[in-house]
Amino acid sequence: MSDGFVDELTIERAEALIAAPLADHAAAIARAAIDGARLPPWPDALLDPALARVDAAHDPAWAARAASVRRWHLAATVAHDRDVIDADRAPRTRAGLAARHQALAAAAGRRGLSRDALIARLYGVGPTVPSAVVAAPTSPLAAWPDAATAIAEHAGVDAGALTFTIGRCALTVATPSRVVCVAPAVHDLATLAIATHELGHGLYAAAMRGLPLGLAAPPSRVVDEAIAAWAVRQLEAVLSPAWAAVAAIRRARGEHLRACLAGFEATAMATGDVDAAWTAWCGDRDPARFPMLFDEPGAAAAYAAADRWTLAPAPGQLASWGRAGAAFDPGPVADQPGAALA
Repeated sequence: MSDGFVDELTIERAEALIAAPLADHAAAIARAAIDGARLPPWPDALLDPALARVDAAHDPAWAARAASVRRWHLAATVAHDRDVIDADRAPRTRAGLAARHQALAAAAGRRGLSRDALIARLYGVGPTVPSAVVAAPTSPLAAWPDAATAIAEHAGVDAGALTFTIGRCALTVATPSRVVCVAPAVHDLATLAIATHELGHGLYAAAMRGLPLGLAAPPSRVVDEAIAAWAVRQLEAVLSPAWAAVAAIRRARGEHLRACLAGFEATAMATGDVDAAWTAWCGDRDPARFPMLFDEPGAAAAYAAADRWTLAPAPGQLASWGRAGAAFDPGPVADQPGAALA
């Protein structure tokens, strides 16, 4: 048997081992998002050390499947790390953020990684201070079903493949039977943008349906968030000119805030001084307003990078990106403000 064939069998065995637990995990996440409950822990099946060793150098698609499995394994083992579990009990304050950063560094060290390298493996980019920050004013309101239909048509993905559910938080999960988007009820422009962000995630996930498990995943968190960010920008193409102008202003404010959060994380993790970094980047905002900082330390850089990428799929192109799954290569658009992937 060739080495490549052995690698493929190993990957398929690994996917078979984790498929059912991952499906149950996704369903549990959807229920928690709808109820506003604490998210469930990663399943124990993901902790198998053998999952960290799967690889396939002979073929890009198989290599992408292996990378998805390794990434899930790494996320699960970090979430089960004793320091990370202890830090997760800390209050959602600046001191709580510091505890999470320290726990992440300790967990990385036990795996022979720097904290920044661990974050890059989990999210596709390490802590980064963005080179550009945007600012802008405010305003509200717009329409949801028509906007969702138009964005789905541009993506070339059937919106009927998604289940939209009203919940207390915003989250998209793909289960074996469906793609579930959870978002607050749409009643103004802010909630419209939240629902549209989840729509972007959902359309991308729906486009990957039918692929083998390890391939039916984004190549990185940055790519997934860049597609969700595209959906929010696409609102400006489907709303009336007056609402589009307001949406552009609100989007710029969101991009500015995400850049500040990324700057805060990178500075705080580099210096160890959460208080000074928070004041410098986020002023008097309450850290508890940003649960991602506590639940996924290091992920802020992925959101900021996704905004910088400004992916611009042509009509129907998002569907083809999805069909490539984890093997999709977004090209050299990172850290190029204004760059578009056509």
